[in-house]
Amino acid sequence: MNKEAIIETLEKNGLSEIEEIEYKENAIVLSFIYEFDNDEVEAAKAYANDESEDEENGDTWSEEFFLPYLNDLAVDNVGEIIENMMDEMQIDAQYISYELDEEEYSYNEFIAVFFPKGKAVEIEQILDELEM
Repeated sequence: MNKEAIIETLEKNGLSEIEEIEYKENAIVLSFIYEFDNDEVEAAKAYANDESEDEENGDTWSEEFFLPYLNDLAVDNVGEIIENMMDEMQIDAQYISYELDEEEYSYNEFIAVFFPKGKAVEIEQILDELEM
């Protein structure tokens, strides 16, 4: 497993603030962010306006439509990036995303664990061990 190649691939795919989290096992644990562009934010607003009867930026508008749309978008895009990496690099990976903040929704934070293909790894166990 080539840590530098993994980080480089994440960077080439537009992910930023990539940081390694030290871990004892034969796994690479990285945190990074997915930044939304203006088109993605505008699409989320348009979706929330169409689907919600609440006023724009209201609690229901934000919590049930706007933020979930952005979160799903980030998870889908990061998932596609990681799946491609798994195929190309012959590795396995698991990832989680943090909930978006209503005050700061310009990005979504992720943690991913990359490990040799076929190795039994559970991201929840690793995060527990890292006290995250």
